[in-house]
Amino acid sequence: MKKIHALALFMLAAAFALPAYALPRVTQDAILRDFLWEEFISLPAQERPKVGLALSAGGVRGFAHVGVLEVLHNAGVPIDAMAGTSMGAVVGSLYAAGLPTDKLWEISQHIQMDTITPDFNLMGLLKLLFLQKLPSSRNLQDFFNQQIGHMRFEDMVIPFATAAMDVKTGEQVVFDSGPVDIAVRASMNLPGVFDPVPYRHRYLVDGAVVNYLPVDLVKQKGADYIIASVTPPDFFSQAPQTVAAYLLRIGDVRGAAMIEESAQRANFVIQNRVLDIGTLELDKLHEAGEVGIRSANDELEALQEDLILFAIDDVVQK
Repeated sequence: MKKIHALALFMLAAAFALPAYALPRVTQDAILRDFLWEEFISLPAQERPKVGLALSAGGVRGFAHVGVLEVLHNAGVPIDAMAGTSMGAVVGSLYAAGLPTDKLWEISQHIQMDTITPDFNLMGLLKLLFLQKLPSSRNLQDFFNQQIGHMRFEDMVIPFATAAMDVKTGEQVVFDSGPVDIAVRASMNLPGVFDPVPYRHRYLVDGAVVNYLPVDLVKQKGADYIIASVTPPDFFSQAPQTVAAYLLRIGDVRGAAMIEESAQRANFVIQNRVLDIGTLELDKLHEAGEVGIRSANDELEALQEDLILFAIDDVVQK
């Protein structure tokens, strides 16, 4: 404690002793926060609280999580456990597998509908019209294996979990072991848009239906302090024009209620207000990611202060 006080006072004195033209005037609070933050992030993982990150669903809006991850990484925020649903599962699993955010930005420029489904063509339309069969999302598994290989949850750099829903029972199915590709495919398998994913006698659809913001799954991975990155729905854009769009809007309404409940169980919430971007507007992934950068930057100082206060006993004992 004496060490921290002495160093903080020294830094304050040095900063305020500089001539006015040398540096912009900084507040005492900012200097102390920056000092304590460096103390916190230099702590070994076993000597500080375990920090978790929950990534919400939200379709293309969920790519805002990439911007959030970039800001958190650059600030040195430790991430010891993660969970994500739907697009949060896609972004979160790739990052937890070890892909840097630079790679995620690059991937966003190449994702198209045929990255997800092999039925985005005339034959797929005929199957839908005459066989009443929804398109499959199986291409997403191939995409994942191209990015991270046939990885299993047990091999991920950061412990990760995701969820889907069994359409036969309405149950939540949690994935935190076994193959990653089938789990992420199931978690973002939009109901009414893609055919349910068959898996171990279950038929799985989008985890957003049962767990839009999986704060509870991060807690189950052992996190002491949980950051939630949220992409709330936009109900003020134009009315849905197709059956699929109406189904997605209904899911968003349900998701909004789940966000409010789950966010109360997080320690800190970053709201990414990605407006006027539809769930499947894949050409706007990069735009959504930029919203995440702005949102996380706006909240970064408050997050640092909150984490410092949460871990203050560990910091002062250093």
